[in-house]
Amino acid sequence: MTDNLPMFQDLKRFVGFTDADAAALRALGPIFAVHGAAITDGFYDRILDQPETAALVAGRLDHLKRTHMQWMGELFAGEYGAEYLHDRWRIGLAHVRVGVPPMWVEAVVSFLRTASLELIAREVADGAQRVACSQALVRLLDLDLAIINLAYGEDRLDRLSEFTGMSRKLIERCVVQKKK
Repeated sequence: MTDNLPMFQDLKRFVGFTDADAAALRALGPIFAVHGAAITDGFYDRILDQPETAALVAGRLDHLKRTHMQWMGELFAGEYGAEYLHDRWRIGLAHVRVGVPPMWVEAVVSFLRTASLELIAREVADGAQRVACSQALVRLLDLDLAIINLAYGEDRLDRLSEFTGMSRKLIERCVVQKKK
């Protein structure tokens, strides 16, 4: 996973994630420490509304809520380097392992993005700071989503390679046709 750190740095540059974003997210930490449980509860209420996703959390709801609160706390810790990438990659693989379809990951991030932006709009009075905090959070949630999606892709390549006996490199060449 550490070999993906340059890719993660490239993604951060591409989305414009800066030290100012990290500072804005740290400033949001106390707000989300107070109000984050409500977002987590809403998140799991939404998951429980869908039979397919409800089945994935059955019997584990309390544990998953604690895990979600930990994940949310890490969003506002201000450190977004190799350890952050490793943790997000591990989260992506956990979603793969328990069988969460990628479409639900996308939908969940949309829910979290909307709920978080609503909280920022309510709790951050200064307009310029509200915009900066909102943009920083959207960038980071998009980075998290990209990492999770990459974990899905890597897992699929690994399984396809194991199933077919083909090398990953050959599979990647078959899948990605470069134009000349």
